[in-house]
Amino acid sequence: MHFRSDIQGLRAVAFLLVFIFHLNSGWLPGGFLGVDVFFVISGYLMTSIILHQKEKKTFSFIDFYSKRLKRIVPVYFFVLLCISLVGSYIYMSVDINTLKQSILKSAIFISNNHFFAGNSYFGAKMVENPLLHTWSLSVEMQFYFFLPLLLIFINKKYLPAFILGLIIFLSLYTTYKLIFWNSKGHTYFSLSARIPEFLVGSFFSISLGNLDLIKRKKQNIIAVFCVVVLAVCSFVINENSNFPGILALVPCIAAAGLLSLKNNMVSDFLGQRIPVYIGELSYSLYLWHWPVMAFIRYKFDTYDFSVTQIFIVCVATFILSYLSYTFIETKLRVAKSKLFYKIFLPATAVLLLYTYFLPVITKVNAIPEYYSKAFFGIKSHYDGQVEKFGDISKNDSILLIGDSHALMLKPFLNYLGKKHHFSYNTITCDGYPAVEGINESEIPEKDLFFYENSRKLANATTENIKKNKVIIINSIGYTRVPSLKSSLEKMVANLNGDQKIIFIKSFPKLDHSPLRINNSFIRKNKFEYDILYNKSDNLFLNDLSKKYKNVYVYDVSKSRIFETAPYINDTVFYYDKEHINTLGSIKLAKDLDQSFMNFFNPLIKK
Repeated sequence: MHFRSDIQGLRAVAFLLVFIFHLNSGWLPGGFLGVDVFFVISGYLMTSIILHQKEKKTFSFIDFYSKRLKRIVPVYFFVLLCISLVGSYIYMSVDINTLKQSILKSAIFISNNHFFAGNSYFGAKMVENPLLHTWSLSVEMQFYFFLPLLLIFINKKYLPAFILGLIIFLSLYTTYKLIFWNSKGHTYFSLSARIPEFLVGSFFSISLGNLDLIKRKKQNIIAVFCVVVLAVCSFVINENSNFPGILALVPCIAAAGLLSLKNNMVSDFLGQRIPVYIGELSYSLYLWHWPVMAFIRYKFDTYDFSVTQIFIVCVATFILSYLSYTFIETKLRVAKSKLFYKIFLPATAVLLLYTYFLPVITKVNAIPEYYSKAFFGIKSHYDGQVEKFGDISKNDSILLIGDSHALMLKPFLNYLGKKHHFSYNTITCDGYPAVEGINESEIPEKDLFFYENSRKLANATTENIKKNKVIIINSIGYTRVPSLKSSLEKMVANLNGDQKIIFIKSFPKLDHSPLRINNSFIRKNKFEYDILYNKSDNLFLNDLSKKYKNVYVYDVSKSRIFETAPYINDTVFYYDKEHINTLGSIKLAKDLDQSFMNFFNPLIKK
């Protein structure tokens, strides 16, 4: 096969689409299509190479996989090692296991399956995970195991029809899952959903190679049309689209069209020096850009970059990419197998060992869980058990329910219960209060995992509500979705005449996580935080308390401790920007002791 500089230029376009999208998805909503363009290029080139070797009777499975290993793995594993090293310094101890699992799954090319389930509610968000972008490499490596078998063992006469059939079938199946199974997150990362994109490149390589015979004028028209289609798709398709599936075929066919047309103004431009150079670096650029962005987002607990941070991302990405391309990627790709494995095997051992022992290595600098995570009453939060706290010698008919904000109210009530001699039972869950009637169609996709878990506890929560006289509920937001409001009112309406319910106006949130800014539970800087009070719940709770005589509202956000948030005497009392830690919960109880008990005592003694 002859080297084509315009394909390097198309790689540059693919990377730039992804890069801009990752900087800010609002700038180029469909920039993630750059990954799909990479898939099409891979399918086109690998198919061309394999079939050419098949015709010459020089194809070898061992040779094919050896070349893929040398091309992809060395710089990839070096990036993983750097992520492991930097992560051990930047990541909080509560998130180290998330980082460890992501690196190990990425190293064996199954990170796409790992990211099916999303991330821990209390851990790093997806945009802060420096391994998220490795899902595409996992898919690509998995496809490479499949492609040679397809091309070698199926007669070339039937190959185009077979590939076309696979494209249509898998695209329709993927679209069906997206629409009727509501599985967008799972489907986005799946190999079966991405195979058609590779195969579009394969199909064009096999069946439409003669497009290059078209006269230059007509090629110009078709090529420009393909560019327009890619550009429009990059702005029109977005994260809410039913993508991939049938919709993905549009930009993929446009990209494959550009690959098949070799003599036109677009290919001339893509073959220029700058696009070609970016294309040569594109693999290293792709590997480095996301970890740089993710670590900055994690450290500063924000999605949007400042101008300075954008400059740092661009410069750091280019420098790291240049170095890894020059000294690792180009060197080991052409190294003799003996030398390659002498370098590769020890380096792999270092990566795996260091990553495996990350929790032990970082333990010395770990922030105590008292400040860094939710741990008190966790059995009645994750496992659906009912726990009893406060003065456990008492058998008061009091129940605490709700979401993660209710979880962080457990130390508050436990302190007051022990001091004022009352007990309470509790069953809570992540994401949404486990009350019946919340409509799944209203839940954002990123919250579906937590919504589904809360549904598993809905019946148990309802049964426990019936058993208790006083119900306390706390939530990060009672008005997040319309059906949550109606479900809560229905729950209130179904209470017995002698039952009472207390709605807690929860503690405020912050605009940044102080533990990440500090990397310590003791103040290290003068960073200023915005305190965000939830005003949207006020009207709903006030109306509810006026409408029902057995509804009471208590506002914990009025506490004086929030005047200096997120610190009390230079000690952090939030474990992230949305939740107070155990120290904060107990300090809250001490500050509101008299106020809360004056409110609470008449209700539990009636």
